[in-house]
Amino acid sequence: MTTVMDQMFGDIATWQDMLDRYRELFVEMEIGSRIGFVSREASGILPGKHLEGVQVAKEVSMMAWQLEDSGMSARIERFAGMASTQVDLLLVADEEAMETMLEKLDGDVPSAMKRLIRRGRIMFFCFKNKAQLQDAGYEDFLDSLGLAFLGACR
Repeated sequence: MTTVMDQMFGDIATWQDMLDRYRELFVEMEIGSRIGFVSREASGILPGKHLEGVQVAKEVSMMAWQLEDSGMSARIERFAGMASTQVDLLLVADEEAMETMLEKLDGDVPSAMKRLIRRGRIMFFCFKNKAQLQDAGYEDFLDSLGLAFLGACR
């Protein structure tokens, strides 16, 4: 059953098609690697707030990408806050960023995400340290987003 919040991600099958096209970005990652996307507006995660102070008033939808034997798969899950999330990386996208990514799903999504991160439309959070992300094979994916391999992520 699709809720209004799930609709912000559009058709999950279109995301899956995009992930399949960019399969090479994920081949070095360990099985079980996870990347999450949540709405900035719905989650209440705003620039300038300390993460300890971020309280999600209610569960919101999260699009999770998880690496499985067959490749990276997309699904909708529940997000109840930073403390309980089970992802390696969390991307918090504002409404403009989500609209832009949805428009670009048939095109170059990593380049669009790179521009959105640079413009502050997508906030980026790491839940593993640099060594753990490197060991898990995230380097190609992070490079595609224009992030020097975690120079700013500690």
